[in-house]
Parts: sequence; C-alpha cells; structure tokens
Amino acid sequence: MPELMWEPVDFLELLGVAPTEEEYGASLHYVVHRQDVRLELTVWPMSGDVTVSVYCSTQRQPVMNLNLLDCPGARVVDDKRGKFIEFAAANPFVGRFDNTAPAPYGFRVQVDPFVQVTPYAY
Repeated sequence: MPELMWEPVDFLELLGVAPTEEEYGASLHYVVHRQDVRLELTVWPMSGDVTVSVYCSTQRQPVMNLNLLDCPGARVVDDKRGKFIEFAAANPFVGRFDNTAPAPYGFRVQVDPFVQVTPYAY
C-alpha cells in the first residue's frame, strides 16, 4: 500500500488551521469553520485514505460525506480559479503521483472565500 504523496505544510497554509493528530501520526484531522459551515478533512497518510465532511450549523448529520480510499496524492493549486487542494482518485494513471502534474480526475476542496467541494476531470 503506497503512502499518500502530499505536503502537509501546504495544507496547513491553505486551511489555516493546525490538525489534530492521532497517536503516532496515523491520521490528521482538520476542522475549518466558515460562517455557518464546518468542513472536516481527515487524512490517513500511510494508507492514502481521505474523508471530507461538510456540516451546516443547524444539522447534526453531514450535508456531504466523501470517502476516498487509496488516494495516490494531493496537491495545493493556486491559479486563476483560486486556491484549493486537489485529491487524485485512486488508480487514475500509470506511474507514481509526483505532485507536479494534475491527476486526470478526483475532487477539489476550497475554503476561501467559502467552503466548496467539487469533482474535477482534466
């Protein structure tokens, strides 16, 4: 099982919050608040699993819950569309994920100016 290729410092800068770390760094849990919306992002670097949940302040259950298993990598993108994290879908390409080229498809997480989670395909 390959590790997730990512830069934790880039996540810290984009999300603006320090993660809560599970024992021995097994997972990192980020919680971002924007007005009445809460984004919870959990990354398991060793297995490459990622969970994204979006909550509204008036609901106990998530409005959206996304689980991505065996994610090969994630990268922070800052371009004319804004600044966001791209998570590559599992096994979308041959070879190793290197954080420089975009994966053919996956999903994006954006937190400024508001929380947005969208699928993408190049």
